[in-house]
Amino acid sequence: MKSFSTHDEQLAILKSRGLAIEDEAAARRVLSRDNYYALIDGYKEPFLERNETKNPYGEELYETGTTFNHILALYQFDRKLRLLVLGELLKFERSIKSKLAYRFSERFPEVDSFLDSANYSPDEIHFHERDRITVTLNNLIESHRKRHRVRYPELREFYEKHKNLPLWVLVNFLSLGQITNFYTVIDQDLRMRIAQDFADDAGEHGTGLNAAELDEILSIAFPFRNKAAHEEVLYSFRLRSPLELTRLEAQLHQEKGQITRGTTASLIKVLKAVSPADEYEVFTRELLELIRSLEEALPERPYVWIMKSAGFRE
Repeated sequence: MKSFSTHDEQLAILKSRGLAIEDEAAARRVLSRDNYYALIDGYKEPFLERNETKNPYGEELYETGTTFNHILALYQFDRKLRLLVLGELLKFERSIKSKLAYRFSERFPEVDSFLDSANYSPDEIHFHERDRITVTLNNLIESHRKRHRVRYPELREFYEKHKNLPLWVLVNFLSLGQITNFYTVIDQDLRMRIAQDFADDAGEHGTGLNAAELDEILSIAFPFRNKAAHEEVLYSFRLRSPLELTRLEAQLHQEKGQITRGTTASLIKVLKAVSPADEYEVFTRELLELIRSLEEALPERPYVWIMKSAGFRE
């Protein structure tokens, strides 16, 4: 059972494990701001001594020369990486919501057409998700009618002014997970039209995109978005199952496994297929600057370990 440790005791533990702390007062301030578990337990792995000759019993020891500031540099890198990636994922989320609402409403312009199960895929495997989507949308419509504790006042204001709640309003109140399910249960023609819309956005720098590939991009975007939004470790996160994106991998001129492994690098590379060229160029330029700053702050071995964990190196 873990017992409480003061900041001084925490620093003493780290020093006993071989971590150099150049400025203890500064380190204490860091620990008071960013707790020990988030900082040390989250980011110690690249810096641990794994040489059996130097660490025959597999204890938690740091490589000689590792400093508190090295761990802090990785922690700060990952925080900036989360913000950078989250920004791009929010753009993608906004775009899929806009495209889905537009194409669905274009096909089915009747009021509340999104509540009619006949306007979705007839495949039996989609019945459950289809019903969940229509129930969710209906609940959003009903929520504005409550006299007290209205969850989304914006919906009530829109309804009072326009006397209905169209899909292009409601999609803004759906999560990316719900939008992913929505995209899954619409008919194939609509799915392909939306995938083509993304391909058109990407222009010549992107590649043709089909509906199944957009499914896979959504499947990687959703968990990474949650990781980034909840301030969890991002650089080393990867999907448990490989992505079915071998065609897209080849189209984007990536080596085998660079995208399908589902690493942070995989996510960054597939975003090229769904992002306008100018926005993606700015994003990757900022990412490269962030990576360069980390390389300058760390010894070579842990830096390479981090790049491999993130999927940027083999």
